[in-house]
Amino acid sequence: MKKSLQLLLTLLLCVSFNATVLACDPPTNLRYQIEQDVQGYGYKYRVTLSWDIIDGASFYSVYFYSDNYPDGIWLGDTDGLYYIAGSNTEGTFDFSVMTHCSDGSTSERSERCTVVIEEGASACMTPSNLQATVEEDAPGSEHKYTITLTWDAVENAEKYEVYVNNDLMTYTTENTYVIGTETAQVIYFAVATICLNGGESPISPNIMVNIDPCLPPTNLQATVEEDVPGYYYKYKVTLTWDANSDANSYTIYENGLWKGYSSETTYEIGYDTPTTVFYNVTSSCPNGESDMTDPLTVVVEGNGDDDESCPAPTNLGAIIEKDVEGYQYTYKVTMTWDAVENASGYKVYVNGSEFGISSTNLYIAGSDNEGTFDFTVKSLCPSGESEESEPFTVVVQDISLEEYANRFEIYPNPAESNITINTNENINEINIYNIIGINVYSEKVSVDHCPLSVDINTLNSGVYFIKINTEKGDIVKRFVKE
Repeated sequence: MKKSLQLLLTLLLCVSFNATVLACDPPTNLRYQIEQDVQGYGYKYRVTLSWDIIDGASFYSVYFYSDNYPDGIWLGDTDGLYYIAGSNTEGTFDFSVMTHCSDGSTSERSERCTVVIEEGASACMTPSNLQATVEEDAPGSEHKYTITLTWDAVENAEKYEVYVNNDLMTYTTENTYVIGTETAQVIYFAVATICLNGGESPISPNIMVNIDPCLPPTNLQATVEEDVPGYYYKYKVTLTWDANSDANSYTIYENGLWKGYSSETTYEIGYDTPTTVFYNVTSSCPNGESDMTDPLTVVVEGNGDDDESCPAPTNLGAIIEKDVEGYQYTYKVTMTWDAVENASGYKVYVNGSEFGISSTNLYIAGSDNEGTFDFTVKSLCPSGESEESEPFTVVVQDISLEEYANRFEIYPNPAESNITINTNENINEINIYNIIGINVYSEKVSVDHCPLSVDINTLNSGVYFIKINTEKGDIVKRFVKE
């Protein structure tokens, strides 16, 4: 009776020990995996051999040994790191591999790898759900950084192999392992199972652990000056940010392209004509480069006439996040509004009291408590301050942004002509912004208007952000217009 497709056997480790070092070395760390009754395969058993890469190898030759071929018979060549062979019978067979190097030389054959084929053997499974946590200066640890690896236990496991940077480091009988290091660095970890039946699983995919990662700068701001005495350009933009104590220098990007470096927390850029640009900054640390800051959009233009009007900001909204890594408060509230054309900054008021000043059309505030807050904003223009905006109510409650955002589905993504918003939550308004923060679509929405279809035919191809205003705050989703 034909069995359904199942993984039956294991990977067994065959290590090569060579007395001499050859100019063209034979492969090492030979393993095999056996599958039975693979649909569409011409043999009952499929044997997949694999081995570690050899520097300078051009291709490999595979040899098969049995009672009929005690000296080995050539099976075939491969330019990869594996070879597939088939068998219709159970038994014990040997394989070896020879390296053909790019300089024309060949290696000796590797040590033989013994393959045992038998009916109904249980599979030796690769550990799954490999994860790592990092603690700095953990109590009782003799290392500065303590890394704890965990993975899901394999039912018939005898022990596990732990690999560090692709090299076998140790064995453990538990589905956890703790390792320490003194330096901030990037390390790759993987694990494999050694089972009670003697089998060994494939090695799991690597996970990357960035110990003490380099963080981007915070509080990126910009000031714009016109006709500064002694300055070469008509407009002078001065970027500033808060220092990152781990950074040696910073990299500045203009409209997504590299602009320059700075060893200080400031950078000057000049323009001769009005423009709108966005900036990002990264930190350069001894252990690598940080991610970019969120884009900062800056309108570069003249001061205009003193009697130029100064309108109050509109389209206020807020994004609420809980337990944001590295943020000192339980709740992080990012207040947003549409930029006012000739404003150089904004005053933010919470519950009627002045709360802070921002040079951009967003402001971040923190809270450890739930509650309801009204915020308003004034524009700061060359001609003076505007009136306060219409108030926007922010409801801070014990629900993570991710959990709340998961209640909103945007599809299709990418989209050609329409996107659909599907949710059980009430929606008041939607706004779409392009990658540099310019509002390209706005629509008031009735509370019973879901699912909601949005026509995006007039948008150019590219990446956009849709801000969904609800009674509990704003949700921002990303989509691509094809």
